[in-house]
Amino acid sequence: MQKISQKHLKWIKSLHLKKNRDREQNFIIEGVKICDEVLESHAERIQQIVCLNDYVHKIPKTLSPLILNCGPNELARISTLKTPNSILIVLKKEKELDFNPSKKTILLDDIQDPGNLGTLVRTADWFGIYQFVCSKKTADLFNAKALQSTMGSFLRVKIWYVDLEEFIENHALNIGGALLDGGSIDLVDFNQMNALLLGNESRGISQALKTSVNHPIRIDGKGSAESLNVAIAGAIFMQHWSK
Repeated sequence: MQKISQKHLKWIKSLHLKKNRDREQNFIIEGVKICDEVLESHAERIQQIVCLNDYVHKIPKTLSPLILNCGPNELARISTLKTPNSILIVLKKEKELDFNPSKKTILLDDIQDPGNLGTLVRTADWFGIYQFVCSKKTADLFNAKALQSTMGSFLRVKIWYVDLEEFIENHALNIGGALLDGGSIDLVDFNQMNALLLGNESRGISQALKTSVNHPIRIDGKGSAESLNVAIAGAIFMQHWSK
């Protein structure tokens, strides 16, 4: 264990920006529950542990060389939270991600809101869906808001950022897509699908990808709202898909 330095503070704070997370292949996680899960089950991915004195004794002794001890003001400088906890961990991104075409996959077409992305990942984890393939313009999962919204599910769900058109062309996918002019969700045979495509919050699925949808699906409503939030719609689709 060592005392945190100005160099450490500067480096960790730089990870608030996506370009630096991408370059360093590291990201920040916060929240006692998530950090405890990482300490217990994903210790091999830990790059650095920053914590207050009152948390040091909770960390396994084998990880002591990774600990940077700090005070509340220093933690506040590098935290992404308005009210920092007692611990912050810098975690390595996974280097090898093996896409499994036999598993259910959620495709995201330019989802912009990090909260929506995080909620979709958390919901997928609940329903046992562990693969996301996202367009390059989709929100960054390693954004603080997205990570907090996953409530730890990012540790179990794999996510790729790719050219989505190219990916679909190169894989044998039977895609269900959220479209307002699709067939009723109650009449769709979800067993025929191995992928679910969800579109951008404002424009939906792009014209370029609509032709890839084998099963257009709509959620029937009874009120006057124009549409559903994409995370809510995704949850409804996943619930039907997991039956």
